[in-house]
Amino acid sequence: MKRTIIILLIAACVAVTLYINQTKKLIPPEVKAKVEQTLLDDVLFPARPVWWSDDKILAVGIASESMTGNAAAEKACQLLKNRSLPISGLIIEVYDVIKIQKADDWSLLGSGKCP
Repeated sequence: MKRTIIILLIAACVAVTLYINQTKKLIPPEVKAKVEQTLLDDVLFPARPVWWSDDKILAVGIASESMTGNAAAEKACQLLKNRSLPISGLIIEVYDVIKIQKADDWSLLGSGKCP
């Protein structure tokens, strides 16, 4: 009996995982390229975005003395909104590119969620 319950629970977990993965909306590669180019066109973001995580989080780098991390995240969201890119709910994480280059220090400066 216990064995049957465990097998049913495992099957239910697999089914839920498959359902979640199939219903998750992914950002098309063309939109990602436009997002990256929009940020590269602004002097505040001197490097190509560091990484995308599950199409929900975009990590970008700035020179830390130019602006706070939260303000940079807000500016990134505004730049993307001005280009009418579908980025609602995207979380922007901001890191210091100078520290990453010099000391491989990946400390988060700030973040923001695009409306």
